[in-house]
Amino acid sequence: MSKQYLSHRCLIAPPEMADDFFANTVIYIARHDEEGAQGIIINRPSGIQVKELLNDLEIEADNVHPHEVLQGGPLRPEAGFVLHTGQPTWHSSIAVGENLCITTSKDILDAIAHNEGVGRYQIALGYASWTKNQLEGEISRGDWLVCDSDMDLVFNLPYTDRWDAAYRKIGIDRTWLSSEIGHA
Repeated sequence: MSKQYLSHRCLIAPPEMADDFFANTVIYIARHDEEGAQGIIINRPSGIQVKELLNDLEIEADNVHPHEVLQGGPLRPEAGFVLHTGQPTWHSSIAVGENLCITTSKDILDAIAHNEGVGRYQIALGYASWTKNQLEGEISRGDWLVCDSDMDLVFNLPYTDRWDAAYRKIGIDRTWLSSEIGHA
């Protein structure tokens, strides 16, 4: 039986997750293969506006749409990752799904600052990573649930709605769940 990789799907934190960093998160898995996995949290705003981030990088961004930067994960929080629609046409772009890429080069930030060439996007600082077989182990222990990703979940829904929306994608109304289930 071949192993099922989860690239271009999402991990959903269960309601009782003990790890504060990942509690209530939805993580888009950009890469998953025999070496491990990497993903970006798509529902944790950092409190920093895209305009503010671009200005800090000395990129003129007065016309950029109001948009919040995400806290993408605990690793390399100083590094920016742009999850966006379109093709990998930028200096440092990787296609991660159909019409979906991650870019880490500054050229895309210039385009975003001028509202050019980038359709929908999320900018995240940092990412999450798992070593070989680590994610599979966590999923088999019930540390994560898995759902399909879609453009609404990744780009359109308000950040505060994404966790519940991910649950609905797997047919669960999270408000019915309680950490007390099974603790009679």
